[in-house]
Amino acid sequence: MLRGLVLVTAAASAIAVTTAGPTAAAPAPPTPTPTGTSALGDALRRTTPPTAQPPNAVLVVTNGTAKFGAHVADTGLPNTVRVPVTGDAQKAADQIRNQPGVTFAEPDRAVGSMATGAAPLPNWAGTQPVQGPGNYGVSSSLQSYLNANGVNAMGAYDILAGRGQLPGAGEIITNVCVGDLNDQTTVVKDGQRYLDIPSMPLIPTYVDGDGGLNPLGTTANQDPSLDEVLMDFGVMAPLPHDKQRPEALGSGPTDLLGIAPGAQYRLVEPQQASTDGIAEALLAAARQNPRPSVINASLGFGTDQFGFPGRYFEDDPIMQSVVATIVRDYHIVVTISANDGTRLFTPAAVGPDGGATPTDLTRTASDSTEINDDATTTIPSKVVDSGAIAVGGTTLDDTLSQPSAPNGTYATTRTNGGALYATGFGDRIDVSAPGDGIAVFEHTNGGGPQAVTPVLNGGTSASAPEVAAAAAVVLQAARLAGKRLDPADVRKILQKTGRPVATPPQIDRQLNIGNQIDVTAAVNSLLPQQKPTIQRISVAHRVTFADLGGAFMESSDPNRIDLQTNGTGEGLVGPVTIGADVTGLPNGRKLDYVLTVNGKQFHADRPAVRVTPTQLLQAAGLPVVSTTDRNVDLTFDVRDGHKTLATAKKTLAIGPTDGTYAEAAAPTAPATAKAGAPVTVHYDLTGVRNAKSPQLVVSTVGHWNPITGPIFSAAYKVPLTGASGDVTIPANAFDGGGGLYGVGIIQDSTGIRPIYGEFGTIRIDGGTADRRAAAPTFNDNVHTLTVTRANPAFTVNYDVRNIPGASGAELEFSAPAPSLFKSLNTVANANGTQPDNDGVDGASTLVRKLPSRNGSVHLDATKIGIGSSDSYDVRVIALGRDGKPVGQAGPTSFLEYDDGLAPDNSAVVDFAAQGADSVVVTDDGNGNQTVRRYDPSTGTYGTVLTTGSGFRLVGVDPSSHRVAVLHGANVEIYDVQAAKPVGTAALGDYTAIGGRVDTTKHRAAILLHHNGDNADAVVAVDLVTATAGQPIAADNGVAKGTYLLIDVNQKTGQVFVGKAGGGLICFAGGAGLVARVDLDAATVTPAKQADGCAGALAVDDDTVYQLSYRSFSVNINGTANIIPLNGDTLVPSTAMAVRQQLPLTLSVDGVHHLALVAFQTPPVVPQFGAVGGLLFDNNATSQLAVVDLTTGRTVGTVRGMDFSTGLVGPGPSRGVQLDPATRTGWTFSPDAHQVQQFSY
Repeated sequence: MLRGLVLVTAAASAIAVTTAGPTAAAPAPPTPTPTGTSALGDALRRTTPPTAQPPNAVLVVTNGTAKFGAHVADTGLPNTVRVPVTGDAQKAADQIRNQPGVTFAEPDRAVGSMATGAAPLPNWAGTQPVQGPGNYGVSSSLQSYLNANGVNAMGAYDILAGRGQLPGAGEIITNVCVGDLNDQTTVVKDGQRYLDIPSMPLIPTYVDGDGGLNPLGTTANQDPSLDEVLMDFGVMAPLPHDKQRPEALGSGPTDLLGIAPGAQYRLVEPQQASTDGIAEALLAAARQNPRPSVINASLGFGTDQFGFPGRYFEDDPIMQSVVATIVRDYHIVVTISANDGTRLFTPAAVGPDGGATPTDLTRTASDSTEINDDATTTIPSKVVDSGAIAVGGTTLDDTLSQPSAPNGTYATTRTNGGALYATGFGDRIDVSAPGDGIAVFEHTNGGGPQAVTPVLNGGTSASAPEVAAAAAVVLQAARLAGKRLDPADVRKILQKTGRPVATPPQIDRQLNIGNQIDVTAAVNSLLPQQKPTIQRISVAHRVTFADLGGAFMESSDPNRIDLQTNGTGEGLVGPVTIGADVTGLPNGRKLDYVLTVNGKQFHADRPAVRVTPTQLLQAAGLPVVSTTDRNVDLTFDVRDGHKTLATAKKTLAIGPTDGTYAEAAAPTAPATAKAGAPVTVHYDLTGVRNAKSPQLVVSTVGHWNPITGPIFSAAYKVPLTGASGDVTIPANAFDGGGGLYGVGIIQDSTGIRPIYGEFGTIRIDGGTADRRAAAPTFNDNVHTLTVTRANPAFTVNYDVRNIPGASGAELEFSAPAPSLFKSLNTVANANGTQPDNDGVDGASTLVRKLPSRNGSVHLDATKIGIGSSDSYDVRVIALGRDGKPVGQAGPTSFLEYDDGLAPDNSAVVDFAAQGADSVVVTDDGNGNQTVRRYDPSTGTYGTVLTTGSGFRLVGVDPSSHRVAVLHGANVEIYDVQAAKPVGTAALGDYTAIGGRVDTTKHRAAILLHHNGDNADAVVAVDLVTATAGQPIAADNGVAKGTYLLIDVNQKTGQVFVGKAGGGLICFAGGAGLVARVDLDAATVTPAKQADGCAGALAVDDDTVYQLSYRSFSVNINGTANIIPLNGDTLVPSTAMAVRQQLPLTLSVDGVHHLALVAFQTPPVVPQFGAVGGLLFDNNATSQLAVVDLTTGRTVGTVRGMDFSTGLVGPGPSRGVQLDPATRTGWTFSPDAHQVQQFSY
């Protein structure tokens, strides 16, 4: 039910790829306009929402007695059929659930990847001069997630090599995934299709269809880049360099190593990436012969494409049942990604949870949530344990949570790691693995099967296959030890041998994602070694190259640290992680890992020590600034108390530096701060290049930095006068209340576009997650509800009795959705401490006090003050005795308020609102149109007047009940109430441009262009007799084809036509640009002077109004003006400025002397070079400015529209229609499937 634009990029960072910032308001649709440049740039991995179509079928589980039509298809799942539907699949599922014999029904939803989106490696990646044997990905630490601070995989190689095996040998891993399999992405050999990828074995592919698994099957329109497929196999399958196929040798960044290169691999894909397609593919994969040891499913429900946290794969009862069957009955280990929270598909805010919502365990199926109810909410998911391994994502050497921390492993949120996703968390999540900065491949567009592009990717979609590979290695080790493990045993071993994962200190709750897996420890627990031994010392150097610290590389010469880093100097401030691949450690002991430099010791609780280059040089007694390399001698010890178990030495060269670097570090700030108190932060620009008039900035709540905001607004700025120092930020800088804020640096504020440095996050304390009100429920305790104008009543159930200090509650309805960025989640202060109104983003629509701490209230959507054809996120806030909020606002439920959806999922392409005589034109998407009656009071569609194509409504005469319809070269007249044609008036050799109905004289005035010479004319069509008069030539002193605008004075019957001028540059004017046409006298009177930049024209009694936009440059915003002309003299009077912004159209209320001016966006901020201006409102919708025509002042605003695709209808002024008697208006709805009603 959405249309409009997609947010594709965001503001800027400081390292110099130009990036886009706050979006620009432009004609249609708005596109992001750069507002800042960066020293390092944006990795340009802005993920694009999936292109999956809305569900067109319902999955129905029956008891065997339910009856459906002939088109029902068997799914291959027990007692489950697929029922095709038209229109809203959720509503169809709700209806089918009530049929006899049906036990469950749900839309056949799309299931998608949980990847963050790939970013190309920087141009210097893959050029480290590493020496010695091994794959480049390992020896250079390009694959640093394999190192000791990651999944610690390399020690397992050494243990299993002693047994003569590669990790994973003897096991089969099947990846169930989605992506395009065809002759461009695969090869066919001996009747089998394969992935043929550098550094990997040939991997057979299968497509699940009606006839079972097809070894030659193809798929299309899933993912031509194979992002998910190649990421999954990229962490599991690549072979040691000396064992790679000669025809597929990896080189540089394509020479990767998998966690389980000894395993056999299969890829199984569904023909369609839907619920039933994936479910059938999983079962088919489990039934292959021989059966797989492990199945990986890096899949989930991508509800974040609409701004809500993604949902776990098993938040669907059918999926949960299928997975449980595979684990329980087939004894196969299944790994599933936990979900990626809220990725960058929309500008949805990040709350104190970090961007995801919990997935918790419940013991009973009846207590489970399901995707049908929670998809468009932020409530926690609850699922029964199927036995699968649910996998969360950890950061890889993070510097955003705590830059100086000795350990960079945290649960991933939208404020750390790559800042692109937030791991699913909760007590259902079993283990975790690194999920950002993962070096893998994608298929090169237009290339052959072996054509790959090295990229950085991530998400829990990377974490899950890492665990799948580890599970295979555990099964292999158990077999070598003479043990037989079932899936539960494998899960327990990975959990027990893993390492604890910290929650970022800014987050307000413990993010449980299980322990991060340790492959070597898991193998060692099954195949104990006799003596602790350090097999290898790894060196990973984290260097930021984009995304304000979020995009980084860790590849390094293992013997030398480069501080200049391709000229950016960022190597100087990037931490170095020295890791030890240790085998033979005692199980369960808490050990001390010590790096010693010249007597200075650095300690860690895991076999990896993180230090900065400056710390290494200072410990060695060497200067930081140097023109030559310096050598530093290192000793790495593993200690058990005072006993040294293993030791290794290494000499590391550290390259030259002049002490400068490109991107400013984030200010040092407390992780949390008390609400209502000032906050002191420390900044240091020493060594930062090109700092000019730097500033410290604070974001609005929930949109914490210019890259991942992604529409960023600096709510507070203060100049920085020294190279370093402290700044005390006043409490009112955090006036959005409790939540996450960004504190960062503008390095250079002197140019048109500021240059940003890095940002850190701070949480203004609003209490913890256990002090949140529960989400409200509707009617019979559902969290998602649709009401209509015909059936507007609903019940809200709420309870805040668990909140300490609560004595009351209030109900909040968010800003209307969808936004122009397709977001349905328009709460800017998620789990905040006050109603949503930060002064920048669209505020909540309604806050209504509730009568007590708990109970139910009965509401009517037509009477409470919310707009229709929109949706709302609804939450509860607990109130104390003083009437002020206590604790946090709760999760949101979802209310959709429809005017009335057009039949058969058709679109409304034209309408004429006239009470009981209203008429609409609907289109089925294939050009088949229907003209039918419409009742705006109930939003219901009535009798069909005619069908065909190419209909345009001129208007309705309510007294004669006639509607005039333009159709080809004719004007067709219909009796609306009788639902029958009256007659047809031919227009002869003319093309109709548009028209208006004269309700006083019961005729239609049609503006024409002659087909031969384009001459303008106006013709009257009698609505009673359906006859046309003689066309009146309107070109009096103007060029032919001048007029495109028309309106009628309903009192006198005078017709006014006008030139439609404009565009982004216009300063025209002249004679004849507006003319009055007297249809009775057949005369035309041109204005001696009129504006030539008008885009719309309307008449209020005896005054004609032009809506004009005058601008001398696309780089400078012009002004929208309403220009009155006297209807008798056609003399213009003083223009009334409305906004410094391009308008779309206007409609006039002649009773109250109001003009409603349509704008595509809320008011913008003009800035030179930003075409159309800058838009900072993350909840932006199109608007109508209500202008008092007697004073010229804007007296109101109506929001909740979407004009990004333009206002359709005959002539540019038909898109907004008014009934002055009731101050009601109508326009096209954001979803294009209904007529949106509003009040003004």
